[in-house]
Amino acid sequence: MSQVDVKSAVQVHVAPRRSSVRTTIRVWSERLGIVLIALGIVGLIQPWVQDFFTNGFTVLLVGTLVFIVASHL
Repeated sequence: MSQVDVKSAVQVHVAPRRSSVRTTIRVWSERLGIVLIALGIVGLIQPWVQDFFTNGFTVLLVGTLVFIVASHL
């Protein structure tokens, strides 16, 4: 029997690592998006502060867009 070199038989492709700065920006942008989404929902369901209620949908929309863009980085 002949021996087979496993390293040459199976080639493993490792994706290049992203820079830590880019990963940090992505993580914090996603967190910001989640916070804005939560604030927008709270603004839409609370009945006490009229300005917060009025701008709740805008905050929710901006948070959603920030999260979508950040998750595609």
